[in-house]
Amino acid sequence: MKALLLLHTLLLVSFAELSTLTVDDELVILDGNLSAGNSEDNCVVNDPSFGIKEEEVVEEQEPPPVSGHFNPFQKESLMDYPFEERLVLRPLPRNFLLASFQFNITSDELSIDKGASHFNSYAHNTVFPRSISPILEHTNTRQLHLRFTHGLWDAESWGQLPHNGSKSGGTGVEIWAVLESDSKQAAFAQWISLANSLSGLFCTSINFIGSDKTSYPVFSFQPSGENSLPLFNENSKLYLVRAALANEPICTENLTPFLKLLPTKGKSGVASLLDGHKVFDSHWHSLSIDIETRCDDTSCKYHMEEFVEMVVHVPNALDRAEKPIPKPVEEHELRCDESKPHDVFECFPLPESTDREFELSKLFGRYILGTNLVSRSPSRVCAEVGPNWSALVKVGNTYFSTDDNCFEIKGDELHDLYLQTSDTAQVASSEDVPIYVSRSLTGYGQDGGGLRTVFKNPSNETVSLVYFESLPWFMRLYLSSLKIESEDGLQLDDVITNTFYLPAIDRQRPTHLEYNLKVPPNSTFALSYQFDKALLKYAEYPPDANHGFDIESAVVTVLSPLKYEMRTATLLLSLSTPDFSMPYNVIILTSTIMGLAFGTIFNLMVKKLVTVEEADKSNGSVGSRIIFKFRERIKAIFKKKVPLFDESKKNQ
Repeated sequence: MKALLLLHTLLLVSFAELSTLTVDDELVILDGNLSAGNSEDNCVVNDPSFGIKEEEVVEEQEPPPVSGHFNPFQKESLMDYPFEERLVLRPLPRNFLLASFQFNITSDELSIDKGASHFNSYAHNTVFPRSISPILEHTNTRQLHLRFTHGLWDAESWGQLPHNGSKSGGTGVEIWAVLESDSKQAAFAQWISLANSLSGLFCTSINFIGSDKTSYPVFSFQPSGENSLPLFNENSKLYLVRAALANEPICTENLTPFLKLLPTKGKSGVASLLDGHKVFDSHWHSLSIDIETRCDDTSCKYHMEEFVEMVVHVPNALDRAEKPIPKPVEEHELRCDESKPHDVFECFPLPESTDREFELSKLFGRYILGTNLVSRSPSRVCAEVGPNWSALVKVGNTYFSTDDNCFEIKGDELHDLYLQTSDTAQVASSEDVPIYVSRSLTGYGQDGGGLRTVFKNPSNETVSLVYFESLPWFMRLYLSSLKIESEDGLQLDDVITNTFYLPAIDRQRPTHLEYNLKVPPNSTFALSYQFDKALLKYAEYPPDANHGFDIESAVVTVLSPLKYEMRTATLLLSLSTPDFSMPYNVIILTSTIMGLAFGTIFNLMVKKLVTVEEADKSNGSVGSRIIFKFRERIKAIFKKKVPLFDESKKNQ
């Protein structure tokens, strides 16, 4: 009886102690060598002196303070990998919206003394894409820059490109890299191997890059001085190689490899918003990858920056989401100018409404599926809006706001961003571009033409820049025809401080031209020169030869008063094109005649014209001969003339 009473008292005390614990409290064992014991030790009391003091007073604990507001960002990632992601939204004039998806990935440490081709392929591929590492190691690539860009950036209305233009390329595909090699020939072989590998990885036509499209920049595309490039072999050198494919089509097949490079694979974090149809239906979009090899005294790391940026026209995107199949606007939805006659058949539309409110889920057709779950740094969404804009994050059915319009996503719930304004024309101010550059073709003949580039400096400071141009070999440039057109009386020596010119070699090397220019403040001038059009071989024309040949963009790198990069528009060059229908007709007619002649001659040489009877007599076997004789007898019987009635009876 006493034992039962003692056990009952023990259970009451244990229950009282456990009642003060919460679900999230941890069990702490002070001595790590102690064991929790077995079932018998937990149920049997071995100490006979065990008991409870009657005068013991138990102090009541105050409940923990309760927060005055609900924090929706509670869950944090349990992993700590070098991966960061961010989404920046910036409204632009005329109801456009810039969405910039930014991802930063750093590999684990690489060993220096073993060389680039002997790195531990397992140790540095936690979040860094494993498909990229072997390509960089095999080709000894120290820096890699890849650009997929399409569309038109309105610099006059929208200002500077994102990231000072350093993450955008010309229309099409652009690639440049820094390779470590023993010689220029070996570097070119590594360059071709790199292009072929990236072509298969990103589903592009980079494998068509050859010596006729490859150039070695001298003043442009220089690596930044923040991080010195490593040289793993003292006997080797670093080579800067660059190429571009103008107007290369960009589609959803190019976005999928970009998402596969991320550790989240686009299944969580801000990358879950990306959809190929939404990205490539935008007014302007750019996909970029920058990989650098950063080293210190003992180790090296790969650092990759991946950007997916687009400019979306908000009204069109919302209308397309609401009505996937275009339909005429209903009569009650028409916004007509009432000062003019209007009815259901005639309407003078009013300008677009300045009141606008929308959610990201309506623009992209998806929600943000929580945080990235692979990094201690949470996913981050920022809205760079003006004072008359409201930015709220939506978690469930609740909206939250912050002072700086930046939101950290730490939970796994569905998140959305809500933007609202009463005047879409009032947006956050953007910096103006330091210079405007436009390029165009001149002339209309089939044997020659000209190229004219206009530089306009609207600022009050002198702009120093590097102008890079790579022209195909069939544009035979005459540098002696270079001239300047200026209303301010400027001469070539006043604006050109240095020139690098490497003439083209037919089917082997493009024309490489670089200028160091100084554009005076508030001035405009044009540089122009002439070129001849070469004749191509029959097999060198593309399938759509009458469409023309795309000329890649020129690259402008501003050095002062600020760092900025920009590209001109691509050009379409028409060359002398033969009539491809005539070779087709000649081939068809020639093939027909050759077929008839060959068939006739072949039959006369190997065949002999005989009757069926002769063929059966000469070539038949014993059985066939017997059948032939039997058939001849049957024919002879039926050939005999049989009278219809008896002649003797007729005479009677």
